[in-house]
Amino acid sequence: MITLNMKEPREFKAGEVVHLRILDITMTSLGRWRLTVEDVTPLPGAEPTGYACTGCGSVEPAAEDGGLPKKWVEKEFPDRSFFLCPECQEDFAYCRVCGCSNEDPCEGGCYWVEEDLCSQCAVKEAKKIVDKRRANKQ
Repeated sequence: MITLNMKEPREFKAGEVVHLRILDITMTSLGRWRLTVEDVTPLPGAEPTGYACTGCGSVEPAAEDGGLPKKWVEKEFPDRSFFLCPECQEDFAYCRVCGCSNEDPCEGGCYWVEEDLCSQCAVKEAKKIVDKRRANKQ
């Protein structure tokens, strides 16, 4: 995962092509890259030239139409999205609710409570169930 430090935060769409003016690159204590950028300019109409697999880091050129390479998948969640190559689709562990992974955990940290459910999402799901039961008793 790469974190961008920007003066004016903005949302990025998966696969969006942008031009970055990088001022500084550092690695955090969690092994994540942090880029400080001065300018992030969307390039409307530009197509991605390639995609990087979140699982293994392999890079493949985009399909002729600019889309994902053959048999690759995009996983989209409210706070993150990522791409997986065919080899990583079975083995890459991520939370079914939020999409966090060992490489990109939830803010504040999390751990696995099920094969595909992180601790933060499990707590949120449990709270929803408790709140629903309390509402039904009233």
